[in-house]
This record gives sequence, structure tokens and C-alpha cells, in this order.
Amino acid sequence: GPPLAPAVTMWRGLIIALALPAFAEAFLSPAAISPVGRTLGRPSGASSLQMAKPVLYDLPVSNNGARCRIIIYKKGIEDKVDIKSPKDLGGLVSPEYLKLNPQGKMPLLVCDDITLPESDTICRHLLALFPEGPSFVPASLAARARADLLARLHDMYITTIQGVLYKPNPPFGMYASRTDAIAELRKQLKILSDAADPAGPYLAGSELSIADAAIFPTMLFVWNMLPRFLPSGEVFSPETEFPTLAKWFSTIQDTEPVFARVAGEVQGGLDFWAKNGRWDAIHLAGKRDIAPATIFDKILAKEIPSDVVYEDSKVLVFKDINPKAPTHLLLIPKHREGLTQLREAAPDHAGVLGHLLVTAAKVAKEQELGDYRLVINDGKGAGQEVFHLHAHLLAGRDLTWPPG
Repeated sequence: GPPLAPAVTMWRGLIIALALPAFAEAFLSPAAISPVGRTLGRPSGASSLQMAKPVLYDLPVSNNGARCRIIIYKKGIEDKVDIKSPKDLGGLVSPEYLKLNPQGKMPLLVCDDITLPESDTICRHLLALFPEGPSFVPASLAARARADLLARLHDMYITTIQGVLYKPNPPFGMYASRTDAIAELRKQLKILSDAADPAGPYLAGSELSIADAAIFPTMLFVWNMLPRFLPSGEVFSPETEFPTLAKWFSTIQDTEPVFARVAGEVQGGLDFWAKNGRWDAIHLAGKRDIAPATIFDKILAKEIPSDVVYEDSKVLVFKDINPKAPTHLLLIPKHREGLTQLREAAPDHAGVLGHLLVTAAKVAKEQELGDYRLVINDGKGAGQEVFHLHAHLLAGRDLTWPPG
């Protein structure tokens, strides 16, 4: 009857309290873990629960992947993270890979609960997922800020144009010209070097940081590839051009076995590229301008005077000394770069050729020429006399058709 209700309620509460721990243990036992390794729940501090091993899809030659491998090797977690080739999924452009990373790039980290492209994000996730070993986080606030800044400078201004060193055709980031992209790369390397801690031994100071992991593999690219693109006679001197980077780059390979190991991996990939002629047909590397100098080179060097109408960093416009019309201007690229004639044009030349046409329109407008004709002769049979590509701008009289 009613007098017994409080006692029943008390006993029911006691039974539930005693049963909860056993229920929780059964709920969190290996049998209760999902087939893909995601736990249904995890008590604070529990480490015995099994999760699927993360997989890093990467290749040895990838500098962005190499920064992740440095984290994995240095933290001693190779037994906890599988490293596989994108070929295992059919390659970077396979439907299976693109489903995981629509960008079709590497590296790619696949965990049981999230899939991550982008190397910086992958590295930071690995550091959080596996707290054992080096943290890659300096103790001081200033050093941490410097490390983050260096990694950011690298990712924003260097990796975005690094393709200039190995891709056959532009664009290279925002640059249509390989020459301009290489100049920008060298500028950014100097900025990066100036931002590093000159005291070292690491980029952010006395402690290893995520900046070291990010930047080291890219410097392997720079040291190997940049000299291929330098003008004939110019010697690559990183100690002079970006001294803090150069000192660090040498020191870390001597003092950090993991970095030396990654250097060997990346270098093996670069050697394979070279053996298979990667740079043979690339403009300014294997494919260089070896044609004889012309009178235009002397005009550009101011060794021969010219009546200049317009000039910028890419194009010179001057009056033809043997005019075929009241107005007869010559437009020439300042850097020939293999453009002896139009038939030698390649994707690398698209930027300067487009600029040449834009300049013609600009000059014609400024000179108030009205109707005009723009002519490019290609070869001796077409009337070309100087083998440095140039355009003739003719105006001031009626121009019949067909010409010639």
C-alpha cells in the first residue's frame, strides 16, 4: 500500500546506480565500437579504445607531404599512421580520390572521423591527435608567433608560385611570365629569410617548430631547381641571397636525422624527375635562348641610339629608321627568351605577347593614329630581317590589302 512506496523507490534507485558502471563498460567495450573504428563514446583519459589508423596519402617527392612526414617521423608515430600512395586509390584524378579531395592534390589525411586535405591543417591535426613526442610548439609566445608567421609566409607567397620551378607551362600563381614568377620567388625567399630568427638554430629560435617542418622540404626544391633557371654565368649563392635560411638549411640536416631522412626521400623523387627529362623542355631551364644577339640587344643596352616612343618593364617602342609609312613604330619584347620569331612562341610567352598587343593599342591611342596596321613578319620569306620578335605599327596613309 501507500506506506511502502518510499522504500520501493529507494531500492529501485540503488539497483540502477549499481547497474550503471557495468552497463557503461559493456557500452564502451571493443564489441561496441563501430566497424570503421569510430567509438560510440570515450571516457576522459581512456586510451585503450581502438580507432582506425589514419592514412596519409602522399608521395616522396611532395614537399607539402614531406612536412607531414617530418611530423610523423619526429614524433615516432609511424606505427600509428599509414603512409600510402594516391595510386592506391587510382591516382590524384581518380573518382575515388577526388571524392575525398576534390582539389585532386596531395597530401591527404583520412581519419575515421574526418578527411583532411591541406598540409598545414594535416600537421596541426596530427600534433593534436598524437601529443606524445615533440610538440613543435615553442615555449615562448614570441617564438610561437614567429613560427606561425613563417609558416604563413611560406604557404601564402612561396608554395603558391613554386610550380614555376617544375611545371611546363604558366600560369604560376598570379604570374603569366616564368621570369616574373622566379623574380617574385627569390624576393619572397629573402623576406622569409629576414623573418627567421638569425640566432637559430631553428627558424623560430632555440626550439623546433612547425615552421621548420613546413619550410625545409620546399628549400630542398629551391636548392635543387632554382639554379636550373638562372641566367648563364650567374652562380646560385643562397648564403648571400638569403643567409639565415641558408645557414639553417645546412645546420638542420646535420643535426636532425629526421630532416636528413626526408631530404633523401625528396631528393630521390627529384633525381627520378631529372632522369626522365622533367626540365628538358621547360622554358629557361632545359630550353634556353641560344640564338645570336641582334641589333635590338644593342638598342636595349643603349649602345645604339633609338627614338623611343614608349617604354615599360617588358616592351620597348621606337621609330623605325627605314619607315614604310608616315608613322612606323617597332615594338619589341625587352627579354627575347627564345622569341626569335613568332613560330617559336610557347605558353610561357603568352604574357609578353599579350602585353605587346595591349601596348600597341595604348601607343596608337596616345599618338592619335586613327586607323593603323600591326604586322609581325615570321621568317626571311615573310620579310623578317632581325631575329628578335617584333611588331611593326604602320599608320598615316591608306594601307592596301592584301599587303606585300
